[in-house]
Amino acid sequence: MRKLVLIAAGILLAGCSPQIRVYSDHDPEYQVSNFKTFDWGLKSNVEANKNPLHYNELNDKRIKSAVLAELSSRGYSLSSNSPDLIVHYHIIVDEQSVVTTEPYGYIYGSYWRRMQTHVYSYREGSLIIDLMDPKSNSLVWRGWATADLNLITPEKAEDIIKRGVHKIFRNFPTSDKTVDAVVSNANRK
Repeated sequence: MRKLVLIAAGILLAGCSPQIRVYSDHDPEYQVSNFKTFDWGLKSNVEANKNPLHYNELNDKRIKSAVLAELSSRGYSLSSNSPDLIVHYHIIVDEQSVVTTEPYGYIYGSYWRRMQTHVYSYREGSLIIDLMDPKSNSLVWRGWATADLNLITPEKAEDIIKRGVHKIFRNFPTSDKTVDAVVSNANRK
C-alpha cells in the first residue's frame, strides 16, 4: 500500500510544473534604476569547462532572450557601446537529498511501530543572473532561481527558463533614465 501511495505521489509530481524558488540581493551603494544600458559579459573559462548538458548554445539563447525581454520591459536597452551594466549568468547543478521517516501520521500497533527511513535524491538546478558595474567590476545586483531538474524535460526547458527569469526580475527596478528621455523629448516639441 505504501509503495502505491509513493508511486501515485510521483505521478502527480511528474505531471505538475516544477516549483521555482527565486531570490535576489543587491549592493545598496548602487541605484540600479539610475542605469540605462547593459551588455553581455564574456564567457569565462570556468563556464566553458562546465557540464555541456546545461551550458550549451540552446540554453544560452533561451536565457539571453528571456533576460533581454525582462530588462527591455523595464526600460533598459542592450548596448555594446559603454554599457552601464554587464550581465552575466551561471548555471549550477547540485545533487540534493530529502530524508523522510514513517509513519506519516498513521498510528500503528506496537508490533508495527517500526520507523523506516527513505532517502530521495534529486538534481537541483540554479540559474544565477549577475549585473556588474563594468568600471569597477563590482557585483551590483544578483538574482537566482532554483528548481528540481528531475521534473524538467527538454520540451519544457524554454518555458521554465522564461518563467524563472521573469520571477527573478519581478521586483527589479525600472530604469529612471528612460522616463527622463521621454519627458525631455516631449518638452522639445
